[in-house]
Amino acid sequence: MNLSDRTGFGSVDTYTRLAPSVERDWIEQFVLEQRLLGVPGSRIGDSLVVVESHVSESGESALAAFGEPRAYAAEDAPEQPQQSPQRIDREWGIALVLGLFGMLLTTFSAQAAFAGESALAVTVGHLVLLAIASGALALLLFASHVPLRMIAQHPVRSWIGWMALLIVMVGALLLLPQQIGEVSVWIASAIGVVLLAAGFLLQMRAYLGGRVQDDPIVGPGEQPESASAGLVTVFVFPLATVVMIGFSWLLQQIPGMF
Repeated sequence: MNLSDRTGFGSVDTYTRLAPSVERDWIEQFVLEQRLLGVPGSRIGDSLVVVESHVSESGESALAAFGEPRAYAAEDAPEQPQQSPQRIDREWGIALVLGLFGMLLTTFSAQAAFAGESALAVTVGHLVLLAIASGALALLLFASHVPLRMIAQHPVRSWIGWMALLIVMVGALLLLPQQIGEVSVWIASAIGVVLLAAGFLLQMRAYLGGRVQDDPIVGPGEQPESASAGLVTVFVFPLATVVMIGFSWLLQQIPGMF
C-alpha cells in the first residue's frame, strides 16, 4: 500500500518514543506542523531520530539546537510533500455527509415518535442546525488544516469557539420553532436509516479499499503496525445515532417518573 494514500495523525506516544531526550512540547509542535504540511509519518520519524541523536550527544536542548519547532518543521519539510493535508477521499467525504444527514433525520424522527406525533415538523431551527453542521463538515473535509492549525495555536480560543457554535445550534432548535413543513415520522425515519446505511457502506468500502488508513510515525527500518482508527470512524454515525435516540427516549421518560 502506498503511504501517500494514507491519512491520520497518530497518537503522541507513537512518536515521542523516537526522541526520548527531546522536550515533549517541542516534539508535539514539530510533529503537528509537519502533519499540517502533509509530511508522511515515515519522513517525520526520520527527522525525530536525527533530532534525538543530536540532543543526546550534544546535551543541548532541541530549542537551542534547532530553534522554534514550527519554523524548523517548515524548514525540514520536503519542498513538495508526498501527500496533501487537505486531500480526503471523495467517497469517504460523501459518506460523512450521508451519515450526518441520516443521523440528524433519524434522531429528529425518533423524538417526534416518542412525543406521540405522527408527523415530523420541520422548523427553521432544523434548517439552521443543518446549515451549521454542513458548514462545519465542509470545513473539515476541504480545509481541515484551518481548524487544526487554529486548535494548535490557540487551543483556548478554539474551545470557546466550538462551545459557542454548539450553543448557537441548540439555541436555534429552541428559539426558532416556526414550522415550514412536515413529513410522516415513518417516511422520515426510513429515509434517515437509508442515508445512514448508505454512508456506512461507503465508509466501509473506502476503508477496506485502503483509501483511508492511518499514517503512523515510525523510525528508520520500522514497519507500521496494523491500526484500527479508520475502522472505528466507520461506526461513529451509527453509534452516535443510537446514543442520541436513547438519550431522547430517556428525556421523554423523565416527566413520568415524578
